Amino acid sequence: MNFDRMAPHYRWLEFLFAGGTLQRCRTAWLEKVAHCRSVLITGEGDGRFLEECTKRLPEADILCVDGSPGMLALAQKRTLTTGDGGARDGARIIFQHAILPGWEPPAGQFDLIVTHFFLDCFTSEDLRRVVESLAAAAKPDAIWLLADFRVPDRPPPARVRARMVIATAYAFFRIVTGLKVGRLTDPFPLLEAQGFRLERMSGRSWGMLYSSVWRRRRQAGPANG
Repeated sequence: MNFDRMAPHYRWLEFLFAGGTLQRCRTAWLEKVAHCRSVLITGEGDGRFLEECTKRLPEADILCVDGSPGMLALAQKRTLTTGDGGARDGARIIFQHAILPGWEPPAGQFDLIVTHFFLDCFTSEDLRRVVESLAAAAKPDAIWLLADFRVPDRPPPARVRARMVIATAYAFFRIVTGLKVGRLTDPFPLLEAQGFRLERMSGRSWGMLYSSVWRRRRQAGPANG
């Protein structure tokens, strides 16, 4: 995959495709994570979520990871940081170019994991590896924010529309970026396997888009006596 050629055009393409709906999905649950202080964002894109995240979580340390240097440059420019431990509004942001699966984040360090419109870029096996590596980076009581596409469990018109839109999007990204994936893999069972439980979810665009909040519960220790 190579998203660099899309980087200068990503914002207007997204607006043409979905208006501001994707951004509303990204930011839907930020008020639920205002207490988080160590954040890992993967597949950030051009930095619009990151910009909002620094406003809502002004004291957080944020590691922003993307496989596209072009997208990282846009995110860095948007958030007015140096890209190496820079700061804005009290938040420390580090930008890192890394490709998943393969890159291993620091273990057990983050109380918030963010994967918005990112997990849909992987085959089922690669997705399993990505979720496992990100889950290993999460603290025992971490929160995971996930927004993405889905085929809704709704009457046929909504399902047919979603399948057509998603298939068109995959075809476009295959041509422009070399994306190898052609269908969605449901990440929910993979998050559940890593101890995360769905707490909240909202849908948009006839249920084709969703925003969700997942929380990992601390395991109770052995009973005394």
